[in-house]
Amino acid sequence: MRDFNTDGILVGRPYQSVHEQSLVQKYPVGTIYEAFGKRWRYCRAVAAITPARRGCPTLIYNPWCASVVTTKVNFGSDGTTATGKLGSNELILTFGADYDVARAVDILQDGIISLFDAAGIKIYQHRIIGNDASYAVTLSDDTIKIYVDPPLVEDITAVPCDGMPSPYMFVGDGESVGTQASVVVVNEIVVTSGCYFWGQTRGPAWVTPNAGWNTASTREAEWHTNGTIKAAAGVALQRAGYLLAENTDADDAHIMLMLE
Repeated sequence: MRDFNTDGILVGRPYQSVHEQSLVQKYPVGTIYEAFGKRWRYCRAVAAITPARRGCPTLIYNPWCASVVTTKVNFGSDGTTATGKLGSNELILTFGADYDVARAVDILQDGIISLFDAAGIKIYQHRIIGNDASYAVTLSDDTIKIYVDPPLVEDITAVPCDGMPSPYMFVGDGESVGTQASVVVVNEIVVTSGCYFWGQTRGPAWVTPNAGWNTASTREAEWHTNGTIKAAAGVALQRAGYLLAENTDADDAHIMLMLE
């Protein structure tokens, strides 16, 4: 499920509605669907997501967090190099011992790779269209072919690189937001682990409140650690959006969702 020649925006209504989940992938991860001011992203659940209408975090790791420890698919330039040809959409990545974990086909889809020139001056960033399964050359699963967009602008040989999977490929349950994760979507429905679904990222939305509020002049909402929203308190918590209704009555939580 790869798109080489599209801009990632769905035209028309999706075959998989926003109130459906699917064990079979129907669109590339990260695909955008918009209707009447609302936006959704096509996502994959890495855990069971319940209940509905909460902020769901991405559970991707920092590229430099050793994959052999975390069993994640990220990779850092301290142990990864890339080789490719001018004008090509293909890169061959070689992993050192910290990053030689098995990577399934297209697990890096919609991710980001940053290529660092040997002189440390030029840095190229590409979207990852997809990847083949990893394979062994010297170490177990130490090599992989990935496909990128835009094409390469020069020949590169064994250039250090960082890579991170799509934030929409590893979406967790709202109650796993905690203090170290960022919310990326609001789930419309309860989602089974491993299934694909549409997560809302912006536009009018009802989101589960941690508690209602009617504090004067407090319109901003921020994410709580359990995926609910609460009144913004002037600290550096992640913004959810702003209240839509006049909130003398503090019992509900219709907001203008602003995740992107």
